[in-house]
Amino acid sequence: MKPTRPSPPRPAPLVTNPITGDRVNTVLAVSLAVLLLGGFALSALNLTSGPLAWSLLRATGVVAYLVLALTVSFGALLGSRYAPAWLVRAQQYGWHGLLSGFALVLGSAHGLFLMVDGKYAQPLSALLVPGTSTFSPLAVGLGTLSLYALALVYGSTLWRKHLSIRVWRTVHLAAYPAFVLLTVHGLLIGSDHLGLLYGSSMASVALTFGLRFSEETHKRGGGPGANRMRGGS
Repeated sequence: MKPTRPSPPRPAPLVTNPITGDRVNTVLAVSLAVLLLGGFALSALNLTSGPLAWSLLRATGVVAYLVLALTVSFGALLGSRYAPAWLVRAQQYGWHGLLSGFALVLGSAHGLFLMVDGKYAQPLSALLVPGTSTFSPLAVGLGTLSLYALALVYGSTLWRKHLSIRVWRTVHLAAYPAFVLLTVHGLLIGSDHLGLLYGSSMASVALTFGLRFSEETHKRGGGPGANRMRGGS
């Protein structure tokens, strides 16, 4: 009987970024970028009248706010005993990070559309420096600060492996003031009747934050399950 040769070791699976490594996520991100760039170009060509830019300005603002509310709510539940199974599976494919990225991109596009609005067009500097806009400077400035906070959170996700868990979680808490600032921004400057959207979004964020805060407090107090929950926002 001939001795069997040991089979060669299998190559280690490639480790990909769950946000950009999934093909569906990549297609969605590219599609969103193409749509936004196309809308911006058409709005710039239609600068004299501006109805397209104004419509896209409102649409991107509303959708960015809704996506941010979803990702903040989901982030609060991730890693807790309240997280449903479907949310855990979605996190494995990077959907929480993808939603955060979409909120950042849509929020940025929302500001950029103000540059090509036919009635309230602003220079880029007025969007980057809070309080310098000639159109509703307080509201626009709060929107800018909200985007800066959201960019900090998203950046910490991309660089998570270079940060300690304590630093990462502390930076991640900036998602809450980002949501609050964006809520005030929308209430001050919004031209649509969106009371139900604001109310349901704030209720969702408040409820999930309360659940997470209660569990964290119980864990630090040494109650049952104190060693659970090491991830999430």
